[in-house]
Amino acid sequence: MNIKTTKNIALTLCTAFVLPAVAAPRLIGEADLKAAKTSYSFFYADPKKVLLTTATIQTQLQDRLIAAGLSTTPCLIPGDLNVNNLVCGGGAIRFGANFFSFNSITNIPKPKLPFTAEDKNTGLDKVSLEFGVNGLSPAINQPSEMPRVVHFRFNQRIAQFGMVFDPFIVTDSTDPQEGRVSDGVQFIVNGQATPVRDFTQETRGNIPLVGVEDPHGFTELTIISTGGGSIIGDQFTIVPLTNF
Repeated sequence: MNIKTTKNIALTLCTAFVLPAVAAPRLIGEADLKAAKTSYSFFYADPKKVLLTTATIQTQLQDRLIAAGLSTTPCLIPGDLNVNNLVCGGGAIRFGANFFSFNSITNIPKPKLPFTAEDKNTGLDKVSLEFGVNGLSPAINQPSEMPRVVHFRFNQRIAQFGMVFDPFIVTDSTDPQEGRVSDGVQFIVNGQATPVRDFTQETRGNIPLVGVEDPHGFTELTIISTGGGSIIGDQFTIVPLTNF
């Protein structure tokens, strides 16, 4: 899908909204995120392996993330593959029906957490880090190309949203451009679209945080992926309007 086609899709989606005169969305990167941010990462705890309550898993996993120097809040999801309608932070972020859990490896590094001897007894060390994709995972264990549009909702007005994107699948090729699944992404908030964040100049292994900001706030967000269309992401970050 080229940039012109993507703009046409964005225009069509925008016409479904009343365009607020004050809306002013812009693309942002990691350096633009305000300090009052919260980042969520997907984790799955197989009840056959982790012998703890959900609340205890959440608390202890958060402690391990802090000990590792990571400012990420664990988002426990109900399955490690092809689960949708995912929710983080008690509704802080609600992922739409076109965004699924994904349990394969990506170029996004998994944190090495300081699990204890007791964690081995309870199975906490068996908790797995998951990712999100915009399609069901087929037999080859890679996300499909469709759908190319995903929707997020928030339980309060958000001023900034960002996520870490992996534009590539993992391959053994030495070609730094082989395996790209998305040429870029575009955000729509308050009925207005940002420019496309181009991924065609990225090389495999680079995992940029890309997001959108609107100082007037938003409660819904649409992401359009260009090219192959596959979104692979983690570390979903929000800044509430009240903290902007």
